Amino acid sequence: MFNANQRELENFRRAERDEDELTHPSMKEICDFRSVDGDEDEVRHPLVKEICRLIDLRSAWTPKLESELRHLLRSLKPQQICAVLRSQNDERVALKFFYWADRQWRYRHDPIVYYAMLEVLSKTKLCQGARRVLHLMMRRGIEHRPEAFGFVMISYSRASNSIKAMRVLSMMQKAGIKPNLSICNTAIYVLVKGNKLEKALRFLNRMRIIGIEPNVVTYNCLIKGYCDMHQIDDAIHLIDQMPLKGCLPDKVSYHTVMGFPCRHKRIKEVRELMEKMLKDSKLLPCQVTYYCRARSLIHMLSKHGHGDEASELLKEAEEKGFLIDKVGYSAIIHSFCQEGRIDRAKELVSEMFSKGFSPDVVTYTTVINGFCVVGEMEKARKLLRQMYKNGCKPNTVSYTALLNSLCRSGKSSETREMMDLSEEEWWAPNAITYSVVMYGLRRERELSEACDLVMEMVRKGFYPTPVEINLILQSFCREGRVNEAKKFMEDCLNKGYGVNVVNFTTVIHGFCQKDGLDDALSLLDDMYLTNRKPDAVTFTTIINALGKNGRIEEAIELTKKMLHRGLVPSPITYRSVIHTFCQQGRVEELLKLLEKMLSKQECRTAYNHVIEKLCGFGNLDDAGQKR
Repeated sequence: MFNANQRELENFRRAERDEDELTHPSMKEICDFRSVDGDEDEVRHPLVKEICRLIDLRSAWTPKLESELRHLLRSLKPQQICAVLRSQNDERVALKFFYWADRQWRYRHDPIVYYAMLEVLSKTKLCQGARRVLHLMMRRGIEHRPEAFGFVMISYSRASNSIKAMRVLSMMQKAGIKPNLSICNTAIYVLVKGNKLEKALRFLNRMRIIGIEPNVVTYNCLIKGYCDMHQIDDAIHLIDQMPLKGCLPDKVSYHTVMGFPCRHKRIKEVRELMEKMLKDSKLLPCQVTYYCRARSLIHMLSKHGHGDEASELLKEAEEKGFLIDKVGYSAIIHSFCQEGRIDRAKELVSEMFSKGFSPDVVTYTTVINGFCVVGEMEKARKLLRQMYKNGCKPNTVSYTALLNSLCRSGKSSETREMMDLSEEEWWAPNAITYSVVMYGLRRERELSEACDLVMEMVRKGFYPTPVEINLILQSFCREGRVNEAKKFMEDCLNKGYGVNVVNFTTVIHGFCQKDGLDDALSLLDDMYLTNRKPDAVTFTTIINALGKNGRIEEAIELTKKMLHRGLVPSPITYRSVIHTFCQQGRVEELLKLLEKMLSKQECRTAYNHVIEKLCGFGNLDDAGQKR
């Protein structure tokens, strides 16, 4: 439930990032693509900030706002456009902005903007969007290097579609682009991620045939593949072979292999690998190496829940004269808290004080969250007060951990009191804090308070997600308060929140359950007016309700309308239609309608359902004819 990317958590997360870097080849290494220089400086540029602000207001856009955005767009340099794309929290918004800007008069994207957009999309599963951007580059004659194809491959890989990812290579070949080491590394990475290690090894041989020699990134991808398949001996053998092939292993090579024994508490093997790394590779001077490796292994062991082993390694390092920093202590404390061993975690906090370390907000928050998980609410409160005494101010994550536990204990009213006092105690609730409290209020059926909280979110600059909106709508509908659900949804629409098709369908279902069919049909019309196109679930919900109320003609028309709009009927749609028509004995009309439905989506059991329903309703003659 908690987002730990606040500034105070950076030290703790830095250690996890270090370990990830040591066990995963990075995207920049694989694609060998250099980002636009100075991008971090451009993010802080006033024009970039203003563009981002206007994009955030997209749900309430007016012609005036769009005109202002259009004017600013022409003032931006290509590097600043790249900064805008990378600044978006939602990559889909970045893609929409990319397309919107591309349509503007007297503006054309610079080639680096295309590469920036592909780089952004390569971090997501939006593979179709990445492919369209690539096609746009090709149609406009923009130079497309192998790296552009590599970004599309990685996006397909993230979407678990390694087959289509590898087909991008054929597209590159047809475009007359020669492969280089970067695209070959990407292909091996994609095959390894798709658990196709044998194909990755065959691809390695093909690389050599066409004169492309592998580098350390290539081998690290294969080592990762061996480790994922639990073939550790093969991974170690590959490391041994690398110097003979003219490529020395690096830190990533060894730490990828170390990750497996760390997960399974095979500490002896980890130590042997450390010694081998020092002896064979001589990556760093001895003392520095020992300290760095010990620190890294402490984090690896802690991450995999082996707090005792990490604690032993910490003591061993300190006995040799190396003082592990508070980030290392925090990692072990986090591990103990996850195991529910809060007393052991508190002992380590005391040990930190004795060693001259002052636990930071991350360490305290970890223990507070641990107390909350095991239900020790009073101890969590006490520790929160102790933080103030020790000169460490609790942050939003600290309070959110406590609020989450209160909500789970059915004490949501207390959470509202704590949030009301947030300004006095110098902390500010974030979107996750609101989400946690909203969940608790909804679960305790304090729906009016939950709605008020949503409105408060918006006043503070946070927008509820469609999922959070739907939770409240479902709660209203379960209690039969469908009109209140509709009003709440209309308020959300008017204020520009992200209301989607699912939210409309939830309220429509609520009306259908309460025999409010006319209201449901009216809401269906409203969906078109607000540009929310109903899906097969929406239509099926209303078709089913019409059938139950004997309004067969309307059910037929709505089914035809659904098919006409290209929507595919689901198995539930078939069951609803068959049940309705068989109950009314309108078999001939049913068969005509089924023909149209089956042309859209095959359902092999459709006619069996018809016979079964006819028999169930005692219409044996018709059932015999259909058989």
